[in-house]
Amino acid sequence: MSKFSCPVVRVASVEEHPNADRLNLVRLEGLAYQCIANKLEDGSPRYQPGDFVVYIPSQSVLPEWLLRKMDFWNEETGKGTLAGANGDRVKPLKLRGIFSEGVLCPTLRMSYVPDACMLDVTISHNGNDGMPMLRVGEDASELLGITKWSPPIPVHMAGEVASVAEASLTYDFERWESVPDIFDPGEVVVATEKLHGTCCIIQYFPGMDHPEMFADHSGYRSITVSSKGLGSQGLVFKNNEANANNLYVRALRTLLADHDLAGLLHSMSKVDGGAHPVAILGEVFGRGVQDLDYGTTKPTFRVFDMRIGREWLSPDAVSYWTKDLPCVPTLYTGPFDLAAIEAVRDGVTTVGGTNVREGVVVRSLVTRDHPIHGRRIAKFISPDYLTRKVKGGEATEYQ
Repeated sequence: MSKFSCPVVRVASVEEHPNADRLNLVRLEGLAYQCIANKLEDGSPRYQPGDFVVYIPSQSVLPEWLLRKMDFWNEETGKGTLAGANGDRVKPLKLRGIFSEGVLCPTLRMSYVPDACMLDVTISHNGNDGMPMLRVGEDASELLGITKWSPPIPVHMAGEVASVAEASLTYDFERWESVPDIFDPGEVVVATEKLHGTCCIIQYFPGMDHPEMFADHSGYRSITVSSKGLGSQGLVFKNNEANANNLYVRALRTLLADHDLAGLLHSMSKVDGGAHPVAILGEVFGRGVQDLDYGTTKPTFRVFDMRIGREWLSPDAVSYWTKDLPCVPTLYTGPFDLAAIEAVRDGVTTVGGTNVREGVVVRSLVTRDHPIHGRRIAKFISPDYLTRKVKGGEATEYQ
């Protein structure tokens, strides 16, 4: 599962920026992110291979003391020089035509302790002589006071909720850059287009009859709907008039009315003669949902994942069960090859309209876990999407 972290890593390589004499391209061990760093005043590289750094990813919010320490502070404006209203948020960008994601915070190497460093930047913050020790891979976000940016929830994505313990479902997975070893070379994978909308989680619990939920094929109120953020807390939207304009409730009601969703959920739950809970996850997108509208004037739902019981379905199984439901487009099936994946990651969306493609979600054709990372699934996000400009506003990243 995706976890916000500012890990201690080693610098793997430092190269000259092809279009800027005062900049270097920095790559990191164990991660596939590329960062651009400015050189020192004498023109020498700020970092060398083997140096320890803290990698601060996109969507990180830095405290004022750290902005000052890292020279990201403007005294005249009283704000940081990064992104966001307060200039304190890390965002991807292109510098002289080269994509860069994240910023680096230097540390002090401890030669007498293998794979360890000290956060000297905390001296001015903590006001004492102690310097916390961290090893490679450990998270420095709490020590540095770095948090993950969360946008405010729009009105049409909010609503009245009920707590349903069995509906708790945490759904997230890593960017490939964070887990570059998750797929084996040549492993057969499937890449589907990642749509820029909001995750809608629909679940069915046979035998449950909750008075505030949605009716199944037999009239029992055993169907729930939630957003990704609420779903991880076991919170679901109530079936009432107050939620009539709620984006997720509208999506569920449309599927129940226009497709035999209730019948499909019942059939899926009966696999192997059981009475399993079922989860269908899809993206709701279109005008008014996010800053990309895919040429649609109203919210639209497309399936991207399914679970029966505790088992996530393979891409082939998802295709089998969704013959009557709209799904995200499949853009590539074949051996895992970075160049092939990047070729379908970028460009214009295949769904409709002319907006940029967000990227692709890649998963193994065969359902099996990686020994370290778990489920073999990862996001590949397009640099053009990450650096997109929105006319008259800011790019949105609602969950």
